[in-house]
Amino acid sequence: MRPMPDEETMSPTTKKASRARLKVFGVLWVIILLNYIDRATLSIAIPFISQDLHITPEAKGWIMGTFFWTYLIFQIPGGWLLDKFGPRRIITICAALWGLAQAAIGLARGGMSMGILRLGLGAFEAPAAPAGSKLNANWLPASERARGATFVDMAGSFGTAVGGVLVTAVIGLFGSWRWAFVATGLLTLVVAVFYFFYVRDVPEDHSGVNEAELAHIRGEVATEEVADSTGPLPTVFDYARSMSFWGLWLGRLGWALVWWGIISWSPSYLRDVMHFDLATLGWSTFLIYGMGVVGQLVAGALADKGRALTGNYNLVMKVLLGISGLGMLACMLSLLGISNGYVAIIALALAVFFINFGGLYWAIPAWLAPRRQVGTVGGAMNIASSLGGAIAPVVMGYFIAWTGGYTGSFVFLGCCAALYLAGSLVINFKKPLAVARP
Repeated sequence: MRPMPDEETMSPTTKKASRARLKVFGVLWVIILLNYIDRATLSIAIPFISQDLHITPEAKGWIMGTFFWTYLIFQIPGGWLLDKFGPRRIITICAALWGLAQAAIGLARGGMSMGILRLGLGAFEAPAAPAGSKLNANWLPASERARGATFVDMAGSFGTAVGGVLVTAVIGLFGSWRWAFVATGLLTLVVAVFYFFYVRDVPEDHSGVNEAELAHIRGEVATEEVADSTGPLPTVFDYARSMSFWGLWLGRLGWALVWWGIISWSPSYLRDVMHFDLATLGWSTFLIYGMGVVGQLVAGALADKGRALTGNYNLVMKVLLGISGLGMLACMLSLLGISNGYVAIIALALAVFFINFGGLYWAIPAWLAPRRQVGTVGGAMNIASSLGGAIAPVVMGYFIAWTGGYTGSFVFLGCCAALYLAGSLVINFKKPLAVARP
């Protein structure tokens, strides 16, 4: 770590602030983008895989859900590793390994081998999202963290959108779903190398950060952060007694059930029920998840701007997350009466728009947890995301098999949207998630 500069060089008026933090978040964005492209490839390709390998709806649900069981298990260990060794080393290693696992899925000969490889993919991708929260806390002043969180989380929607076009294009070009996994896996390996050489865990270690930018990043810490970063750390029992923590966790679970339910089954829904062909499936998927990018940008900008104008962060966040939950619920229930494919695209696109207000959740650990626990709290929160991803595809698969349609699945997702809404409104954004007790 370079030594701290003297007061003269620290003065922000002596030199224009560099913008290395934006470039670091740009590289992080690409990593998260590939993270979602890799995991969404199966959802896009599953209609063609099921035809090739003769997979039933129930088995499709289990295969899509296997990823999230190891993704869930490795959240806390992944968050601990991020806090212990830093996101630069951990994410480089994990990205290389998940790239290899992704490419290997293209060689799978049956549902069993595909499910096993998806378990590996889930384990290695587990630290990626908590790393975004960790870098958010280390690299951004509190006033930029909502935009930073939603910008990074936006890569999920954009990755799924791009994945739809990329995967259908590769399948159309090569005539096989297998090449989609190989291509996306190898691309991840290349970006992992670039991530290692450019990203640093803290701005003090980055050669592109000048003293004016460092002063900007560190200048707000004392006045903006809610949690005490120097005192005793809350324990597991302190978090377990916190209503805000349980609101965060259950809200994230409801969010994830809806998000991963839509990602997992919407391509099959559009192909099987609305009879979309390969080309139509590609552009419609891009449109649907592209609206998630818009949702992320809108949510991040409104959160930071509303906080600056009102000074009431608790009110701003609850209003935005309340709109998000109500919008999700309305869109899920509207799908029950839709029979036109283009109207279904609009309903799904609006659902994804409101769902991606939930990207604000990734700013919460950086705001409401001690800096030394941001990675661990982010990992705990992402356990809820993982559990939602593990449950939703399986439950929806059984509903589809039992009823021969998607009505039961959409009612299930509506209930999950209500859980997200209730959990979000429980969080108290004026206080830390937990406080160490004697």
